[in-house]
Formats: sequence, C-alpha cells, structure tokens
Amino acid sequence: MSANHDLVYKEMFGHPQMVRDLLAGFTDLSCFRNLPPSAFERVNASYVSDQFIERHGDMVWKVKIGTGLIFVYFLLEFQSRSERWMALRMQVYIGLLYQDLVKRGALENAGRLPPVFPVVFYNGRSPWTATDELRALVAQGPDELASYQANQRYLLIDQNRIDPALLANARDLVSIMFKVELSDSPNV
Repeated sequence: MSANHDLVYKEMFGHPQMVRDLLAGFTDLSCFRNLPPSAFERVNASYVSDQFIERHGDMVWKVKIGTGLIFVYFLLEFQSRSERWMALRMQVYIGLLYQDLVKRGALENAGRLPPVFPVVFYNGRSPWTATDELRALVAQGPDELASYQANQRYLLIDQNRIDPALLANARDLVSIMFKVELSDSPNV
C-alpha cells in the first residue's frame, strides 16, 4: 500500500463505525454483529520490546463484547502486496501487545490475556499468496514436537476479491467504500 493510501485507510478505520462495519460485514464471526460503535475503543499499536526495540502495528482496537465485559483485541494490518512472513509478523505484534498489557497492568478478566483477532486488510491487484498460518512457515520436525509449535493465524480480507453480490445491496460505510474503490465507473 502506498504511504498515502495507507494513511487514508488508517484515517478511515480510525472511526469505530468503520471498524464495526468491517467486522460485521466482512467476517463470519457473529460475536461482532449488532455491536454499537461505542463498544470499540482504539488503543496504542506501538510497543517497545524488553530489548528496547520499537515496533508499530497499523491499528489495534479493544472491543467490548457482551455484558460480562469480555474484551477482544482486534489487530488490523494494511497491506498492498503479499507478505510471506505475515503470520510471523502477526504473532510478533500479538506478543508485543500482550507484553504491553502485562507491563502496564492493564489485564481484565481476572488477570488473563485477552483474545486477539488478527486481520490483514489487503488491497493489492495480484492475489494474496502468503499463508495465513504460522505453522506452515515452520519446518516439519518430529511428530512429538508438533504440539509445541506456535500456530498463529490471521483472517485475510482481500478487497479486490470480495464477491460483488455481497456489496450489491449493502449500505454500510465499508461496503460503499469498497464499491467506490472497485468501480471502473465514477457513477457507483
């Protein structure tokens, strides 16, 4: 994604309504449907590791789900080209998020780490070719080691391969944005 396009997406998805519409309309997860925009709170996506290395994710939202005050952290990464190591990068971002929450004493739910939903938003012209699963990047070892291997996954939302029928009658802000960006005509 060009720097300008990346900034536009960061600005657009900096609004709770846009994030809600993306999750409700473009994932199969029912837990994000019918949430009000007030359930979404943007949180810091920049971290300093224990070795004082600074890392920046694109966007992180804390989402309040249900009456039991369960918070799900939603990690959104913008990409314009396929990134072979994206599953590893997402695992690193999630690890840094967890370290940051522990360091700041910001854990809810009886001091347990919150669930995280990592999403890659891709708008490249070529099909995404990277695996969405970290385990696929790890060499095969002895079977008895398999259960000890990390297996971070992420959801890919590929803007250029969204079924047009899904967008046809949709009226939410994200669908309208997709229709405009995917249109060959100025009369969307």
